[in-house]
Amino acid sequence: KSVAILAQTPCQTQGSCTSSSISGHKMSSSAIDTCLAPRPLRSLATRLTVVASPQNQWLAYLPQRLQGQPEVLAVAAAAVPGIPELLPQQGPAKSRAKRRTSTTCSSSSTEAESVSSWDSVEVAGKVWELSQDPQGCRCVQQALEQAGSEEERLAVAEELHGHVLQAMRCPHGNHVLQKCIATLRPQDLSFIISELEGCSVLQVTRHKYGCRIIQRLVENCHARQLQTLVEDLLFDLPTTCRHPYGNYVVQNLLQYGAPEHRHAVVSTLGSEVRGLASDSYGCAVLAMALAHAAREDQVALARALLREPGLLPGMACMRHGHAATRRVLEILEGEEREDA
Repeated sequence: KSVAILAQTPCQTQGSCTSSSISGHKMSSSAIDTCLAPRPLRSLATRLTVVASPQNQWLAYLPQRLQGQPEVLAVAAAAVPGIPELLPQQGPAKSRAKRRTSTTCSSSSTEAESVSSWDSVEVAGKVWELSQDPQGCRCVQQALEQAGSEEERLAVAEELHGHVLQAMRCPHGNHVLQKCIATLRPQDLSFIISELEGCSVLQVTRHKYGCRIIQRLVENCHARQLQTLVEDLLFDLPTTCRHPYGNYVVQNLLQYGAPEHRHAVVSTLGSEVRGLASDSYGCAVLAMALAHAAREDQVALARALLREPGLLPGMACMRHGHAATRRVLEILEGEEREDA
């Protein structure tokens, strides 16, 4: 429609365009007709001259709904004589589209064959090797999910003995480790916890994959199994709360951890509210504590925030701070709420 409107628009500069007025060169009649066309179409014709060589096949890149519509080309031809000679035939474009379709089908077929070949892989004795592969790690996870008994599932997981720290850092192996934690019984996860306790828990907590492992352990293990991990986590809790990955571990502990672990975390947060409230990740941790801690711990934390002058208004303007501020207003009552 736009081309049709332009075709009906008189050229404002027709009187100034002649065969000798453009750079002093001789021009063909079709070029003169192109020059006398409305300005937008003159620009289009110039661009087509440059890009319409057979190897560019620009027509293949038009929106699909415009390809193969002769009325579009007809209107353009009526407005600017000479454009049809500049346009490539649609045959090569269609041929190219067919080649792209053929390539896509071939690629999809290859992928399907690849996935099919992985389905028959035997994981026994090769768990760690497969866990490091993008497709192999899926086979191991599937074996853990579909194991016929707890003993069979444990046999698969025990092949990761001695590789827990490597799997934790691996972009593929960490998913296998998470699946082990989610599917095994809590008492069968001791070897994972032991290997993690042998290194710096804080480093694991602040690792982009390691933080996921700690979260799965918090969700699936008994409190007594995690006592050492939680104690190490509390050693430098404020820094972990402000870490891009570590903050998720603290939030997960506040949401799924044992009551005694939640209380220990909130008690530490209460003495560090000024630093936490000035950080976006720290505000997210405070909001989680105010939502999931015990009632008395929520009140104590809300009062600690209220005691800091000017802290609540600033926190209310932060990305995660507004949720924590709203919780403070919900928790406090009477004069304290009015002060807030």
